[in-house]
Amino acid sequence: MKYILIFYTTLALLACNTPQKNDENAAEETPAAGPADQISLTPGQLKAIGLQLGSASQTTVNDEVKTTGTVDVPPQYMASISPLIGGVIKSVNVLPGQRVGKGATLATLQSLDYIQMQQDYLQAVSQLVYQQAELKRQQTLISEDVGARKRLEQVEADYGSNRALVSSLALKLRTLGTSVESLQSGKLSPVMRITSPVAGYVTVSSVHLGQQVATADVLFQVMDQSHKHLELSVYEADAYKVKNGQVIELTDPKLGSGTLRGRVYLVGKAFEGEARTITVHGHIDNEAQEARLIPGMFLNARILTGARLATTLPEEAVVRKGQNGFVFVATSEARTYKRIPVRLGIAENGRLEVITPADLSKVVIKGAYLLEAELMKGEGEEEE
Repeated sequence: MKYILIFYTTLALLACNTPQKNDENAAEETPAAGPADQISLTPGQLKAIGLQLGSASQTTVNDEVKTTGTVDVPPQYMASISPLIGGVIKSVNVLPGQRVGKGATLATLQSLDYIQMQQDYLQAVSQLVYQQAELKRQQTLISEDVGARKRLEQVEADYGSNRALVSSLALKLRTLGTSVESLQSGKLSPVMRITSPVAGYVTVSSVHLGQQVATADVLFQVMDQSHKHLELSVYEADAYKVKNGQVIELTDPKLGSGTLRGRVYLVGKAFEGEARTITVHGHIDNEAQEARLIPGMFLNARILTGARLATTLPEEAVVRKGQNGFVFVATSEARTYKRIPVRLGIAENGRLEVITPADLSKVVIKGAYLLEAELMKGEGEEEE
């Protein structure tokens, strides 16, 4: 027991004689690490970066619905042209991209059925003349009590039937583009004209000489592009925001610089497909700008659905990260800035809507991306 007491006494004396470092030296050797979203700059760094502080402001912004769609023309200005009778293509007069007028001849068709129809019409007309004369003769005989009434009734029936046939053949021939008046003078046509029902541009030509075609074949498509419009798809979640008369803006790179403006003309009344979208029909305000659109072109657009006040900053003040971002605000410590996350809203006229509960009275409005780079560099060095 005596030896144990002597051992512990010796240890205590050695501990008292060991030199200790003061608290200040310890603090210098192990500096406290700052928060990961905060950065302090030296005067030299501050001068090199050229930071500029500012504050968020209340700006009137337009709420919008982002949408996609295509350029189209109304169905009454598009025509798919098929032959009304089967035959062989005798000539082709147009090429895709060529402008044609209403009633212009696109091609001619040679058809034995067409020739037979003309022959049947002329024979029926000739027969009708004879039957008309016979009908008058029988009526005269009956009036003189010489003819038989049964014979008159038969002639009347034949005349009525043949007159209906003449009217039917004449209507068919006019539908095929044939002048019945010329035909009655004995001018039969060996070919039938295939004409355009609208004025516009030939978008499809799928025929060649000698091709056998049937009534189900689409030979040409003609589109009148003087009445182009937008067909936009709006998702169910935004459908209630869209109303007739609202402004549509197109800023697609395919249209070059500048913004094309139009208005909502019609809003669909039913959702379509698995995506649950409604179709919005829009018209461009300026006809000269509308001419830049090409039917079938895919476009990105936005529909302005109203105005409101929002907290905004210059776009260069926000470091974007996907759909959201960060801003840097000055802290109470000199040359120290804190990064805070923000949700992003409308971008308009070089300003960006930011949504955050933080105070945005001392925001870095110039040099934010350089601060972000310095912060990321510092985090990389700590990891090493």
